[in-house]
Amino acid sequence: MRAALHSTILAPLFLFLAALLLPQAAQANDPRAAGGMLAWPHDEMARALGIFVPDRMKALDVPGVGLAIVADGAIVYSGTFGKENKANSAPVTPATLFEGGELGEAVAAYGAMSMVRDRLLFLDAPLSRDLPAPWLSNKSDDASITLRNVLTHRSGLGDNVAHPSHSTSFEPDSRFARSGVGFLYLQHVMEVIAGEPFDALMKTRVFSPLDMASSGYVLAPGERARLAQGYVPLSFLLTTFYLPFVIVFAIILGAFWAIARFMLQRRLDPPDLLWPLFGGFGFAVAIVWWGLGFASAAFVIGVAIICALVLAMLGGIAYYLLYVAGLARARDGVISRGNGPSERIIVVVAGAIALGAFLPALSWNVPVQRLSVLRGAETANAAASFHTTAQDMARFMIDIIDGGKLGADMRQRMLGERVAVDDRFSWALGLGIRQDGAHETFWTRGSTMGFESLMVMDPARRSGIIILTNSRQGGELAQDIARNVLGVEAVWSLP
Repeated sequence: MRAALHSTILAPLFLFLAALLLPQAAQANDPRAAGGMLAWPHDEMARALGIFVPDRMKALDVPGVGLAIVADGAIVYSGTFGKENKANSAPVTPATLFEGGELGEAVAAYGAMSMVRDRLLFLDAPLSRDLPAPWLSNKSDDASITLRNVLTHRSGLGDNVAHPSHSTSFEPDSRFARSGVGFLYLQHVMEVIAGEPFDALMKTRVFSPLDMASSGYVLAPGERARLAQGYVPLSFLLTTFYLPFVIVFAIILGAFWAIARFMLQRRLDPPDLLWPLFGGFGFAVAIVWWGLGFASAAFVIGVAIICALVLAMLGGIAYYLLYVAGLARARDGVISRGNGPSERIIVVVAGAIALGAFLPALSWNVPVQRLSVLRGAETANAAASFHTTAQDMARFMIDIIDGGKLGADMRQRMLGERVAVDDRFSWALGLGIRQDGAHETFWTRGSTMGFESLMVMDPARRSGIIILTNSRQGGELAQDIARNVLGVEAVWSLP
């Protein structure tokens, strides 16, 4: 009776401490930590995750998480945490959709390997062999880029899917460099060969066979309401815009100062600042538009402008209060004798006050606005538009681990044929590989504006984990969860 009472009292305490101190326990060779939470009884793992995940979400300010764990080739845990939308406090549910970003590349690779199995695609033949018209700009690239090159990120094509270049930046198959554009090329080839849109093709070859009913590359009208709201820190948005702005502003201002000082023999006047301002603003707009596309760039630029106006307003209020206090206006005889505060110093003080008042806002999480009117019609993008749920991706992992639908031969080729990235990482046909001694884990990450995700598989244990989040800070959270569940002190990210 006493033993049962002690167990009842101590079990929750043990789970709480284990969830918080698992890395330290692992380092101390605690037998319960060997192999990570996967080695625990599943009910204890579930209770520990129920403590650990919300605690880390709060620390990292991650609104929502979808999580699924596979062990011995079966889903042993599926959980949701937090909110899919903080504005209306809607909770994350098993039906909540998350943007998966580059997770879609791994799914596209699976679809391509199913076409290899059916002899519709060939790993080492030029992808252009069945195209009626070239997709690439260069005939040499057209004749040399293969499916293997694309799946192992050795195609030489770029990674800017917002404004994809159809030309290579280095010779195909000469080195590794992540390429989202390579998967756009593959998407085009698959559509031409199948004679149907990419999303429909993937539904036939991947989503329906694997019962991934909630996954796709194009949001259906009814699915939009199920999509979680993505969040990014205000500091990230402002850095994205104002870093290139400040760099170019400083360069142009320095050039104007040198011209005025050494050629025109005069000081800079206030009107001279207009050209650096216009130049910095124009360059920042161009950089953000080029890297993010029109709709996302409009969101980032809009936030940057609003913050500049808010900062100017705070500065004006601070200056007015200083004026009311009598510090910002000249008093008879004081300024002329040089004993009072100058107007320039007061302006600087007002600006410092405004900046100090604004700084706490930099840590705020801003909801990402999709601006559907600017995006136009939904279009499939193998490298960027994938959306899914944790349970769907768990089913995908199971088939990669066991090869049930894809077939053992294609599964073995997909995981076994690889190229080296460095001494620790290599890349298989659609998935990254991390090598820790004799232990291998297969992985891929996903990142879009306001969403971060991570999928890690351990084929030797027929296990894996998928973590989907609706926050830019979710990347760190996903790594934390994966390390604790798998019991591997690693980071699944290319150096």
